[in-house]
Amino acid sequence: MQELFCEESAIMRDDRRAKRWYNIFRVVSIIGFVLGAFVLLMLLMLLLMPVDADAIEEAGGIDTTALIIQIVVFLVIAILLFLTGALFKVKKHKFFLSYDYTYVNGELRLAKVIHDRKRKILYRLLDEQILQIGRVGSDSYDKLKHSPDCKEEILTPNEEAADEKEFFYIQAATKVGKRLLILECRLNFIATVYKNNQNRRILEPDFNRKNYSK
Repeated sequence: MQELFCEESAIMRDDRRAKRWYNIFRVVSIIGFVLGAFVLLMLLMLLLMPVDADAIEEAGGIDTTALIIQIVVFLVIAILLFLTGALFKVKKHKFFLSYDYTYVNGELRLAKVIHDRKRKILYRLLDEQILQIGRVGSDSYDKLKHSPDCKEEILTPNEEAADEKEFFYIQAATKVGKRLLILECRLNFIATVYKNNQNRRILEPDFNRKNYSK
């Protein structure tokens, strides 16, 4: 039996805002690491500072408790700064998002791709889990969007569809409840999902109407 494979991708069209936030997070990350290293350097200088034996004797000895508190404070500040740097370093990539949609032999796979580095499967939907397919902006879409038992989830980074693409929705029964999944793809991809589904009633009644609001 020949394998059926169909794939689409929704790639970020305007990445200027993503680049701006990426640079902000990158700068904060660098500042966190630099300040953390500076605090550790100060702690090292404090520990290696020459000891004035006469002054210590006049003061009645070293205040061990105060010294330990100082060391702990410096270490805590340094750790927090390093953690901040590490967190912002990891999170700086999350602003560059794209999505992959793949249909393979009766299974629809929807994945999120972060900065072309990390790919995470969000949904693996069998044909029987797909309840309805339609265009975003149709009457059927509006009804589903306002349904209390169906949560909308946007699976595209764009507010405007790319050339030759449209925004479609797929209502699906998932492990976490009903979801209204918004895809940006060509009509051919939606047609493939529909034609290979045994349930011919999944297509919204007003799919071919062109007077819906976009």
